[in-house]
Amino acid sequence: MTKKKSGLVLLILSMVYAAVIALLAVSGSGALTVVAIAGGALLGIGWATVGYLGAQKS
Repeated sequence: MTKKKSGLVLLILSMVYAAVIALLAVSGSGALTVVAIAGGALLGIGWATVGYLGAQKS
């Protein structure tokens, strides 16, 4: 997967994550905290990995 493509995939996943968090917040779900922490951690690791590997190839 190229750097540009992996960045695009993570951008789309970030938007989906934001929509899910918004829907959980509006609905008053008790799972909001768990989903926010887990999703944020996974997305953060993903972005950090893409950034690190992108810097290695440059």
